[in-house]
Amino acid sequence: MDKMEDLPPQRRAEILAARLERSQRALSDAENALESRMKQLFRANQDLSLRESELARKLEIESTLLLGALSTIGMATVYGERERGFTLSEGANAILGLPDGEAATVERLVAALHPLDRDRIVREGRRFFSEKAAGVPHVYEHRIIRYGDGETRWLSWSITREESREGRPAYLLATVRDITEERQNKRRVRALQLRAERRVAELASLQAELAAAKERVEDTLSARNRFISEMAHAIRTPLAALTGGLELLQAKVRDDGLQDLTIARNASDQLGELASRLIEQADSGDEAPSPSFPGTAALPTPSTATAIPDQPKVLLAEDTESNRYVVERLLAELGCVVTSVENGAAAVEAVRREDFDLVLMDVMMPIMNGEQATQTIRGLSGRAARTPIIGVTAHSLQSERERLLSAGMTACLAKPVRKEALDTAIRTALISGRDVSTNQARFDHELFRRTFGDLPPAYRSRMRDAAKKDITRYAGEVLEAVETDDDEALSRAAHSLTGVSLNIGAIGIVEELAAYREAAPLGEVSIEPFREAVAACLLVVDDLYDALVSEAQ
Repeated sequence: MDKMEDLPPQRRAEILAARLERSQRALSDAENALESRMKQLFRANQDLSLRESELARKLEIESTLLLGALSTIGMATVYGERERGFTLSEGANAILGLPDGEAATVERLVAALHPLDRDRIVREGRRFFSEKAAGVPHVYEHRIIRYGDGETRWLSWSITREESREGRPAYLLATVRDITEERQNKRRVRALQLRAERRVAELASLQAELAAAKERVEDTLSARNRFISEMAHAIRTPLAALTGGLELLQAKVRDDGLQDLTIARNASDQLGELASRLIEQADSGDEAPSPSFPGTAALPTPSTATAIPDQPKVLLAEDTESNRYVVERLLAELGCVVTSVENGAAAVEAVRREDFDLVLMDVMMPIMNGEQATQTIRGLSGRAARTPIIGVTAHSLQSERERLLSAGMTACLAKPVRKEALDTAIRTALISGRDVSTNQARFDHELFRRTFGDLPPAYRSRMRDAAKKDITRYAGEVLEAVETDDDEALSRAAHSLTGVSLNIGAIGIVEELAAYREAAPLGEVSIEPFREAVAACLLVVDDLYDALVSEAQ
């Protein structure tokens, strides 16, 4: 590269001019940057000045508010140095009750001390300066007698003493606050707390007494119900054997013996009614709601129509030998194939081992009672859990019936069990499968009342029993016709069932049967609503009769 001295003058001039131009541009850029920075600093200084002014205004406002608040809440401050003495803020005038314009001083404060607190506060003041640590706030409370109105007020002090340091003399700083209302409020609150504590203690004592009384009542009711159940079982068990035995004899007695048998049956009926009245009167107290047992949810009913078997396989669970014999004979006369066991545990094992169309379950049995056995059977798997179970109880009240149905029974019969009632219950249970809701029992009550009311009283109960038997029979024929897909047999059975049902106002049966027959040609349709309507109506016929007919007799 050539040296500058070796270049021609003109070339050297050009190079120097270029360098000068670059230097000028750099200088101009530096001046522009400096100017821009100066502007930024100027704006920053303006913002800082504005913020300082705003902060000063806020401090002034807050100081004013604080002084006002101190005056409002009855608070004052005290500042003191050894050489300069003590200075009290304006709030002290209001605390001491001094008139406006009259300065509050320490001497006036000491003079206002209540006689009961003066000596104590003077002693504490000496100890504060001689013994109390510096830099630590110390709190005192005392009374004063206000100037002007002479009212006694309570004051609270927080006093701090600081030692001298770095040229600053020792000083004292204190705040004083009127706490008269606060103490009064605390006393009121404490009084209310004590009163509440006494009330809580009284309530706890009353609750304990109530719980003890409730437990005694529950024990008494439990013992009473247990006695009534045992009494009912003791009375109705032999009565059931007597009634059943008389029914069995009816087919064997001829001629003159019929009158004797009728007399015996009437006496048995009267004895049964008398026993029922005695038991119901003994149990006429208010009943507690029957509990809902776990694991007793509604089980599914069969999805296809099933005709009533000609010879139903029935499991009889009965611990009393005479009753077992009588019920076995009655079931045999009804065409049932009977297997008997003596307690609920044996019934559970029998249902687990073998298929039965129905279980007739006595409620009061040893080892496992009928209610426990029913719950256990409902907890089995498969078809066994859906086996219809008819409970036989000596305690015929509605509360027990509801409890047994909640435990999983299909229906309940009260001892003594008559042949016709047993026949209806078996057929109803076989039709319904298991779970029947009485809400489906739709009746024309006026027609029901008029049908029986037009009959002589002596024939009304016979009409009721005949209607139940006919409905059971014709409903079975309908189900069998549906099962075999026999349209002609279905038409005959439907005609007969409709006539019988309308005679007593059982419109639910008629409606469900008509709905099935109307929908059947259009495609697959379930017969279950009809099955449930029949079972529900059969279950409530007796209740309707008692409510609408018996009371009118």
